[in-house]
Amino acid sequence: MRNVILLSLLLACSSLYAQIPSGRSKTVTMFKDFQPAIIKLKDGKQSLHKQTNIFLKNSTLVYKKVPTGEIMEASMPIVAGITMGERNFINVKNQLAEVVATEGKASLVRIRIIDVETMKGEYLNNSTITNSSMLDDLNAGRLIGESMSTTRVDGADDEDPYPLMDTYYYVVGDKATLAHERSVKLVLKKDQRQEYQIELSRGFSWAKQEDLVRLLKFFQ
Repeated sequence: MRNVILLSLLLACSSLYAQIPSGRSKTVTMFKDFQPAIIKLKDGKQSLHKQTNIFLKNSTLVYKKVPTGEIMEASMPIVAGITMGERNFINVKNQLAEVVATEGKASLVRIRIIDVETMKGEYLNNSTITNSSMLDDLNAGRLIGESMSTTRVDGADDEDPYPLMDTYYYVVGDKATLAHERSVKLVLKKDQRQEYQIELSRGFSWAKQEDLVRLLKFFQ
């Protein structure tokens, strides 16, 4: 029993390094307003769409149909990435990952989603819920259209309702490596391992984006 508990704690700690709490959001989309984006498809085609956003349920592309304004969720397996202004996103595991740093052929990318598990805990700890179906909608991926403006909990006006979570990956071509000590170590070359351990010994934190950027050199 003691070993089972210890293993559970280790797995929980391991998960924390891969999934980093990242504040909260007032909306279930990354941007408050829908905005223009260049959408790039995996077959090489690309087009400009004037009304797009990123749905934080699974970091997927959503867009408004013209002329109805109906909100649709894109088929992610065919999307290569999008560009919104100066921000670039690429498809990693059928989620839109923002490119936050690039060195040579390697990029550090961040996937930001709503932390549904934290939301569940907050629901259980709060006795006054105005829309008990909203969490179910999030889990099922049905929170599209009018439901995007749903209020979550009475008396929660003093904080943004949706807790967020970030996951980082190192990407080279089509290969994505989770920004996690064990995952990165597995892809290192033998002659890189000593330098890698030295880098980790220099006050490195897997929860800090600026520290993760320091490891891009190992993916050249």
